[in-house]
Amino acid sequence: MFACLYVLDFPVQAVLRLEPLSAQETLRRSPVAVLDGPANLPKVIALNDPARKRGIEVGMTKLQVEMCGGVTLRKRSLDSEGAAQIGLVNCGNSFSPRVESTCIGTAILDLSGTEKLFGTSENIAQKIFATAAEQGFDLRVAVAANPDTAMYAARGFAGITIIPPHQEAERLASLNVQLLPAAPETLEILDGWGIQTFAALAALPEIPLTQRLGQSGLYLQKLAQGRIKRTLVSVDITALFGSTLRLRM
Repeated sequence: MFACLYVLDFPVQAVLRLEPLSAQETLRRSPVAVLDGPANLPKVIALNDPARKRGIEVGMTKLQVEMCGGVTLRKRSLDSEGAAQIGLVNCGNSFSPRVESTCIGTAILDLSGTEKLFGTSENIAQKIFATAAEQGFDLRVAVAANPDTAMYAARGFAGITIIPPHQEAERLASLNVQLLPAAPETLEILDGWGIQTFAALAALPEIPLTQRLGQSGLYLQKLAQGRIKRTLVSVDITALFGSTLRLRM
């Protein structure tokens, strides 16, 4: 089994981890937006759910956000994002020696052999969730029999999600195909076919799908069906720290 640790609105959570502990929880419940871009025209590149409910959107200028009122603004910090990613990987390392830094805001760990230490999948997920909270993360955690199913479940469902083996396609069925790593033109074709969900993509006949979208289309379908098996690319935390330094430079 594999667990995915997914940090929603990662740039927001990364900068909030820099705030005093006494202020972090209040800020998480308040509208927060992160700005980036030229000093004379910074724009929103990330925001939290309270800000979305206030009507704030990615791409808004600082002036537009300020006109809405009541939104806390923070400047994007690559330093804080790098530190947060390392913190996320370290959180995973507390439960498994095999952790993949899949992408910014996402880490996947191999849970094989951890049951004796941490108990059932449900217990492990709850312990991961609690440990991450202590480190300033509001996580989504998903556990599944393969890494990609765990990742899409974590991205698509709030809180903790446990997907037993052989239930991958059923549990992923309601997710939107826009979560998949599809090119814009592929998403446009799927939309033209009326394909909006993992379930609809999973149900397409393989041969016509491959003829129209090639092997990439078949790969997307297998992801939607929860059929992709792969080995994690375990992270070297020193290398990760080095890449963070290069990103800042």
